[in-house]
Amino acid sequence: MTHIRKAKETDRNNAALCIAEGFEKDFSVLCKDNQKVADAIAAGLNMERFYVAEIQGEIAGVLAISDCNGRAARVDKVSLRKHFGFLKGFIGALVLKEEFEGQLEYPVATGYVEFVAVRKKYRRQGIATTMLRESMLLTNYQDFVLDVTDINHNAIKCYTNIGFEEFKRIPEKHGKQKGFYEKIFMRYCRK
Repeated sequence: MTHIRKAKETDRNNAALCIAEGFEKDFSVLCKDNQKVADAIAAGLNMERFYVAEIQGEIAGVLAISDCNGRAARVDKVSLRKHFGFLKGFIGALVLKEEFEGQLEYPVATGYVEFVAVRKKYRRQGIATTMLRESMLLTNYQDFVLDVTDINHNAIKCYTNIGFEEFKRIPEKHGKQKGFYEKIFMRYCRK
């Protein structure tokens, strides 16, 4: 049975590994070793923003809910350089800064869902859906926003089934190199 709960500090490394696996394609430009990616990003995670899906004591998935007052992750330049080397660490810090730390322009009552990730061995079991539904219930936000790439059909289907609706698309700069062409923004309003 899947248990959804607020993350604890002791979940940091497992949460980072979930993110590394969940966003493996995105991180592969910097490093193809998921454990090394996890080690590089772990120090920058704001665990107070994270929720975890736990199955028999093991972290199966994570997601974070941020807002206009703070994000779920920051770039830790020292950690990125330590794990990726000077040049890739420097490039990683530049690339990840906007993605991790960009100011959210949503009202204070809007939660921004990010870092939805499920470990490989637990995928296609409805864990992301359960995590989203239950973690949103644990917050006081009136509505939720997230973004997803146009090629992530499984995630789009998951979000749509929960009740998220598309409200905007933004073309991606350098989309061909990144492997996707648009970011789709979706919103969920509590009833």
